[in-house]
Amino acid sequence: MDFENVSKNAFNASKSHVVLLRDVAQLSVGYPFRNTCVPGESGTLACFLRDVDDSGELNLQNLKRVEDASKNESHFAAEGDVVFRSRGTPFLAAVVPEITEKLMVVAPMIRIRVDRELVSPEYLVWYINGTYGAAYFKEFATGSGIPLVSKGVLEQLPVKLPSLNAQRAIADLVKLGRKEHEILAEIVRQKNLILETEISNYLESL
Repeated sequence: MDFENVSKNAFNASKSHVVLLRDVAQLSVGYPFRNTCVPGESGTLACFLRDVDDSGELNLQNLKRVEDASKNESHFAAEGDVVFRSRGTPFLAAVVPEITEKLMVVAPMIRIRVDRELVSPEYLVWYINGTYGAAYFKEFATGSGIPLVSKGVLEQLPVKLPSLNAQRAIADLVKLGRKEHEILAEIVRQKNLILETEISNYLESL
């Protein structure tokens, strides 16, 4: 990975400070939806716990639609908002990617709308999903069966914030690292396929 090209100057003389999440973002619990999800073209696009995968990604292609939708704007997420999987481990966040319609967040999911002049959504997701967030949630999550991080607990999350440029550089590094991992995994997969083919051809020739 070429780290030299990833805004290295952003780290120079970049001092960080610690803030509570509530001081740099607005948090709201999703809509307490009770009815059955209705698949198809009609209805409102909705985001459930299951829609944030274990890699911290929100795949819009897999989302379902529901007929009974909230009228409260606080239940809806837009591009650049962060959605948080607050029940069941691991607790994970994801950035809402480019979207052309309203996305209803369903409880117990939590919507996080950051102050973009202070926080990069991608950096915040990295912070929540990494060791800092994991340590905090391990200490303050409630429930012995299915652990839960409440809105109040999430609001109190201490977040270390370097400069906005440094945050973006960190997010870029994480993205490059993930891409590199995917490329290496594909190389290994292709090598294994070639090896299996060669072995099968050899066995067939006996």
